[in-house]
Parts: sequence; structure tokens; C-alpha cells
Amino acid sequence: MDPWAFARPPPHGFGFSCARQPVADLHTRLRPPPPGFVFSCVRQPVADSLSARLRTPPPSIRFPCAQLAVDDVPARVRAPPPGFSRPCRVLPPSPCEIPVPPKFPKRAAPPVSTTVSDKSSAKRQRLCSDYEDDIEANLRRTERSPEERPRPDYLKTVQQGRVSPSDRARLVGWMDTFVRHHDLVDGTLHHAVAYVDRVLSVRAMNTHTDYELRLLGAAAVFVAAKYEDGWRTMPKLDPDKIVSYGRFASRKEVLDMERHVVAALGYQLGGPTAHTFVSRFTKHAQGEEELKIQRMAHRLTDESLRNYACLGYLPSVVASSAIFLARSARDVPASARDVPAWSTEMQELTGYNVMNLAGCLHAMHSFSQSLFCDPHC
Repeated sequence: MDPWAFARPPPHGFGFSCARQPVADLHTRLRPPPPGFVFSCVRQPVADSLSARLRTPPPSIRFPCAQLAVDDVPARVRAPPPGFSRPCRVLPPSPCEIPVPPKFPKRAAPPVSTTVSDKSSAKRQRLCSDYEDDIEANLRRTERSPEERPRPDYLKTVQQGRVSPSDRARLVGWMDTFVRHHDLVDGTLHHAVAYVDRVLSVRAMNTHTDYELRLLGAAAVFVAAKYEDGWRTMPKLDPDKIVSYGRFASRKEVLDMERHVVAALGYQLGGPTAHTFVSRFTKHAQGEEELKIQRMAHRLTDESLRNYACLGYLPSVVASSAIFLARSARDVPASARDVPAWSTEMQELTGYNVMNLAGCLHAMHSFSQSLFCDPHC
């Protein structure tokens, strides 16, 4: 059967035929271009120049098609439109073309002086890192926080006479002996006394006995030791050693008091103390004379813990007053007698002048004279 029999013929007017056209008739099959079409199918000769074949741009385009010289590149940069503040500038040179400045040699360490010099102390203070100012500001802000400060009149307002200033002084003395007996780190006593004052500022004691005060002081020392020295405190101090030293009833009693102290403090244990500020103000101490002043200032702040009147001053004020008294009582050599005990550099370092420290100096003067006469200081 012929398959073409089923093929339908093309519709009427359809010019394409099924018959194959000869190859030689290819040019005759091309339709002429429409009227107005400039480009012709005729191949242009290669000999014609390229510029002659380019069409002229319309009048709206101001940029000419003529090629400019390389030296005329700045002339081709158009000015910025009105109101555009940033000028069009030439791109900067590549990084490889920028000269690298030479490295400066390391500065030599300043010579160590055995005399107290305010200028050298101020220079050493300026060698702090970038975050030193933030740490200082945080310490000053924390010491003024109500959560970190005990009430300066809590013996009268909260305890209502159940605990007297002399009872508090005896408790601090017992805590000092307790800390020294177990060889705890520096700063433990100051934090422990601060914990006791803060607890007694918010919770009144029902009955006053030396036993309850010693139990509170022992638990405060235990908490402060673990905060200051961490896990290294456990070989030195544990609840069994506290029971043995303080002659308490049981281990459970000590642990219950420890939980009571931490809960009363609101779990905020890191407030700065006078010991903290003395260490910061004298951290650049060099030479025998400056180290002696540092030790004397620490002794004065330790003794200020027994004085209930010093509780009304900020720890930074107590530390600055201790340094002032230690510098005033030093043996000044003949070459440094013109250096005052509290100069402008010390005011910038601590943030206090002598008038700001007058009240605390008066409170610390009563016990500072006995320490100055001690040959072991």
C-alpha cells in the first residue's frame, strides 16, 4: 500500500511544495529585503576599512566614536552632577606600590629606682592595656552598688544592739587568726569580713552568742577561700577542719551556714575590697622603698577591718587613705624630700585628693600610729 495515499494535500495558497528544490536554485529562493533595509545580503569586500562600515551615532549621544589617545583619559572623565559632594578621583595605587614604613626597635625597659618617684609611677601606670580603663570603671561602679555594699549602720538599724562594735572587732580578729592558721591566700580575709557585714545587714540574729558569730565567720571564710583560690582551697580547708578548729557541733551545721551565707549574699561574691584597690594602685611598685609602702598599706587595710567606722567609706577610699598614711610615714631620703605624700600623679591614679580622704584618714589615724611603731612592718 502506498503510504503517500493517506497524506492530505496542502491547503489552497500554501506556496511550499513537497517537491525537493535543486541546490543550484538557492539564490533564487532567497526573498529580497523589505524596502528601507540598508543592509544587503551582498558580502562587503575585506579591503574596506572598519571605520567606513561603522554607522554614525544618533545626535542624542554626545560621546564621539573616535578613539582618543591614552594621555587624554583625564579629559574623558565627566564632572559630577550638582549636589554630589564626593568628587570623582583617580583610583589609589595598588597595595604593592604603597611603601611599608620601617619597624621601630623595641623600647628599652625603664631603669629601676630605689626611691619613691611620682613621675615614674605615673609613667608605669600609662603602660596599661586597652581594657584597663574598662576594668577600673567596672570596679568603681561595683563598689557603689547597693547589692555589694553593707549598711554602714546595720549594728543599730538591723541588729538593734544585739551585736556591738566590740563584738564585731573580736569576730574579725578570730577570722584573721583562722585565715593565717590555714595559710589561705591574700584577700580571703577582706572578702570574708565583707560577707559577714552584708549578711548581718539583711538578716537580724535572733539570739546573740559568740558561737553563732564564729560559725557565721567560719562559713564566710570558707566561701571566700573557695572564691579566691578555687579547688586549691580544699587541701587546706574543708568542713571537717572547720569543725575541729572552731569546735562546732557537726559538719552539717557548717554546710548549712555556708548555704545560708551564699543565699543571703544573692550569690554575688566578687565585689572589690580595699585589698583589691591597694593591689591595683601599687601593682607597679619597684624598689625596696615602694614595696615597703605596699606592705604597710596592706597592713593598714587589714587593721581597718576591725574598725566599724571605716565601714562607712568606699573600699577605694580606704585603700587610698592607707597608701597616703604609708607614704607619709616613710623614711624619705634627702634627695626626695621635696616629693609630697600625695601629689597630682597620685590623685590621677586613685581619683581622690586629700580633702576627699580627710574623714577616712581621721578614722584610721587612731590605729595607724601603733603599726608605724611596730618594727616588723
